[in-house]
Amino acid sequence: MSSGNRRAGIFVATMTGLADLCAEEIESALAAAGVACERQLMDGLDSSAFADFDLLVIVSSTYGHGEIPDNGQALFTALEAGADLSGKDYVVFALGDRTYSDTFCAAGERWDQVMSACGASRVVDVECHDASSGTLAEDVAGEWAAGWAPAIA
Repeated sequence: MSSGNRRAGIFVATMTGLADLCAEEIESALAAAGVACERQLMDGLDSSAFADFDLLVIVSSTYGHGEIPDNGQALFTALEAGADLSGKDYVVFALGDRTYSDTFCAAGERWDQVMSACGASRVVDVECHDASSGTLAEDVAGEWAAGWAPAIA
């Protein structure tokens, strides 16, 4: 983790919009810590979308049998093809449902793997929200980000 004038790009893969609500809370926590942020849905993006940011925040739900949401498929595929993210830091907030134990937060785990394979450095462990936990995902996302944001600002 480096400090200074950090710029965070918050990239959202979602099917229903819940991941975007979580991203809003993460954005608020980062802004409160003094980190400049830009939040965007992954629709139509490729790895060049990461160029202007030194902290990459991936917020992704999991759907189906552990798949990446439709709007994140193109970006994920571009990263799998071998993007160079060396010098970038990243974090992942994943959404899933533990009642689907075989695929719980599988999309988030896949994002973590591909970001690491592209040379980015994970700042904190992947946070996995369980839809069956009785907690609001967006509240958990905001609290999670508030826990590490000051250290990277």
